Amino acid sequence: MFYYVPYPALQVPAMSRAYPPRTPMTFPPVDAHSFQRAAKESARLVADASLITQQISSSLPFAQRIMEAAERSDSTSVVRMLKQIGVKSGIDIRFSPEGIRIYLSLASSRLFLLLKWA
Repeated sequence: MFYYVPYPALQVPAMSRAYPPRTPMTFPPVDAHSFQRAAKESARLVADASLITQQISSSLPFAQRIMEAAERSDSTSVVRMLKQIGVKSGIDIRFSPEGIRIYLSLASSRLFLLLKWA
């Protein structure tokens, strides 16, 4: 059977006299206008990402053309194809053996999309 033996109370010297009292940090007043602008822009980026995923998922020839261009490391063709379907934000493309990385960007916000090949 197990018996609980309490530890004696820990005797700690008062530390309040060892250090001066901390003063709270002061920050400048917040301005949420740029934060709001970034949120509004991100809605446009999400719409562009939705357009890309809908086109790839609904059109097998489009998906094949993107994959073929990626095999050739032809990022300009992929960007051109994405612009042709109506993507309005800035596009940066990266290819890897596992998939394609699509970076969508506007002035105050960015969105990263990773689609795997298999």
